Amino acid sequence: MAPILSLRELARGFVRRGRVVPALGGVSLDVAAGEFVTIVGPSGCGKSTLLNVLCGLLPPSAGQVLYKSAPVRRVNTEIGYVTQADNLYPWRTLRENVEFPLDVRGVGRAERSRRAAALIERVGLGGFEDHYPYELSGGMRQRANIIRTLVYDPEVILMDEPFGPLDAQTRLILQDQLLGLWDAARKTIVFITHDLTEAIALADRVVVMTARPGRIKRVCPVPLKRPRDLFHLHDDEQFRVTYDTLWDDLAAEVRRAAE
Repeated sequence: MAPILSLRELARGFVRRGRVVPALGGVSLDVAAGEFVTIVGPSGCGKSTLLNVLCGLLPPSAGQVLYKSAPVRRVNTEIGYVTQADNLYPWRTLRENVEFPLDVRGVGRAERSRRAAALIERVGLGGFEDHYPYELSGGMRQRANIIRTLVYDPEVILMDEPFGPLDAQTRLILQDQLLGLWDAARKTIVFITHDLTEAIALADRVVVMTARPGRIKRVCPVPLKRPRDLFHLHDDEQFRVTYDTLWDDLAAEVRRAAE
């Protein structure tokens, strides 16, 4: 079966002060349908650029992105994108924000309401439907951000450090909820993080990128069984072995990026 996403010798550079600064250098990767892939690497290695190219927001400088075996040449509206900032509309309530993607797709009011209500309840936001973003905590806003993407049922979801700004306890709870949502729907997720523990806890495979220009240094399958108990993950010997293996690779690239 063909992968749902394929990167073929993908490169991307940016012009800065009259010279080309390479961000990505020859990235090749296949992502299977329903797979959860996390990507780690030092700051500035092109992780966010990679997601922007994957969904068609940026064209590659060289190489190719394939979605269901077809080249991506423009913004791919079949791919969902969850950013670090929640980007909720401040003038819309929680319910209205979650329903908005369905509204612009012409989905009827009753169906919009049904689908939004089910997801709002699923992530523990029941009772807050009529609250505005400023009335919600950071963790609640990010839950709304995630289900606003899930509500229109994209086959692939890109996530760019969605839990980065949150405190450790909230992050752990949202990681657990995200795995529950993923397990129920089995969407394909490509998830960027700076947190190696988070990368291992969530993923089927962890991709380690090099310092800029970003290339793939290692692709490591995660041997932990699913469903996972994220609250006691550190007790698992396989987790510790996987962490130590990946940390050696990651630490070397972080040091190189700092030189």
